[in-house]
Amino acid sequence: LVNPLFIKQIKEDLVRHRFLLFRDQDLSGDKQVFLSNQLGTVTSTFYQHPRSPHPDVFRVSNDENEGCTNVGRSGWHIDGTFMERPFCYQTMHFPSVAEGGDTYFIPLK
Repeated sequence: LVNPLFIKQIKEDLVRHRFLLFRDQDLSGDKQVFLSNQLGTVTSTFYQHPRSPHPDVFRVSNDENEGCTNVGRSGWHIDGTFMERPFCYQTMHFPSVAEGGDTYFIPLK
């Protein structure tokens, strides 16, 4: 079980800082979805790749054998804006990243 005070602190820190980064985590798909469910209701709106570690984890890659390709291919995008009510929280796990492909997190408030 996750300490409710820990989840409360994460939510407060997200409101304050708008982005939290936890480096060097050993995070399985089950652990990621469990934590996500502590933050709110998990909504899966995407194709599940066969290599996805959990049905509610969207696995993205530049290799079609490893994950879904051509995601966010328009140059930049905002996750969740295709939904009538976009999500409040999003968890992401990056086991590896490509060199030279910067990602920016920009609050829209």
